[in-house]
Amino acid sequence: MVRKSEPLFAPERPGDVLKRYILNGAQPITQDELAKAMGVSRLTINQLVRGKRAVTAVMALRLARVLSTTPDFWLNLQREVDLFEARKMVAGQLKGLPILRRAQLAA
Repeated sequence: MVRKSEPLFAPERPGDVLKRYILNGAQPITQDELAKAMGVSRLTINQLVRGKRAVTAVMALRLARVLSTTPDFWLNLQREVDLFEARKMVAGQLKGLPILRRAQLAA
């Protein structure tokens, strides 16, 4: 099993990507327009942009559809944020946990 090294900087949040490339991009879309197209409230979009709401599988499907991306793109952004935050939260505890099974090297 290959482990990725821990990131030095916080990953980009899905809301940051929305803000930079969609809402403030070359062809800007307003939060109202995005919310209406996705069938969600403007509050939902605003919370996502502000990092107060996480991207769920359903939200990823909606974003992918209206923005011509993939749901994996949005879920991967969220996963990286979640893992980064979790590592910070339990960093000291993980080192003290016993390893019950070691990774086997491929032959």
